[in-house]
Amino acid sequence: MRRDIKAWYYLAPLSLLTILLGLASGPAGFGLLADPQVMAIRLPRVLLGLLAGAGLASSGAALQAALGNPLAEPYLLGVSGGAAFGAALALLLGLSAGLGGAVGLPLFSLAFGLLALYVVYSLSKVGSRLPAETVILSGIIVNAFFSALIMLLLALAGRQLQEMIYLLMGNLGMIFGAQSLYLLWVCAAIIILCTGYLWSQGRNLDLLSLGEQPAQSLGLKVEKLKLRILLASALMVAAVVSLAGVIGFVGLVVPHLARMISGPKNSRLLPLSVVLGANLLVLADALARTIAPQEIPVGVITSLLGVPFFIYLLRRKKRAGL
Repeated sequence: MRRDIKAWYYLAPLSLLTILLGLASGPAGFGLLADPQVMAIRLPRVLLGLLAGAGLASSGAALQAALGNPLAEPYLLGVSGGAAFGAALALLLGLSAGLGGAVGLPLFSLAFGLLALYVVYSLSKVGSRLPAETVILSGIIVNAFFSALIMLLLALAGRQLQEMIYLLMGNLGMIFGAQSLYLLWVCAAIIILCTGYLWSQGRNLDLLSLGEQPAQSLGLKVEKLKLRILLASALMVAAVVSLAGVIGFVGLVVPHLARMISGPKNSRLLPLSVVLGANLLVLADALARTIAPQEIPVGVITSLLGVPFFIYLLRRKKRAGL
């Protein structure tokens, strides 16, 4: 039996246990029979964790395949920096309170995330081509630019400083209120549609992994595929940042973990990355809520888990002589 098929037998019950653990864990106590008001907070939080983890992991896997770079991840495109700046700007302008804030903050985040993608696209386009190297370099430059603007906002922030810091460190419970829940469904629709699209492009990404010239000779429209992958990934990252802030390492590490199980074939790697990413983020959020007297930003947990794993990957490749 193939390793990836065998892995699905374990992942199905593991996913159920992960969801139950996410619902049962929290500062209000451990258990599935908690107060209905407590569960009304935990349930959308677990759902957001599943969506955000799936979106970040699938976009990371697709970007690594489309750009031919194992270090490519959603935040390399500058979209996360732009989206985080938009959300921080909305906080500074006082647009995060009330019903208006429930719309204003995510809209600012989405708008600046897409603006960042447009700038990266404009900088990296060479004629009708999108060379992978220039896309990555442009993403790094744009991310650095928006990082500088975020630091400026932090310097100017008054009482919004703590909210901004939580935004930059990632928090699945950051904006949930009764009036903002419907935004979860909007972002859920974006993430599900974009993840489904990336999933459907698995075979085309397998062709692209042969090289751009061989893929073109087989009839694949390489540049259009790369552009669509970038756009779908950017939309998902902007949606995630608008609701949960900046959560690092999921999009970088999970595709490598999935690759160790399923091999390099993208048609198998993408669905496995979706499930692993969703499980990882819900587990990390459960840890963030329970291992300390006060809640820790989930981005801190993913980084603490992601860095040692990435060091392990590097040492493993060095031993293999790669």
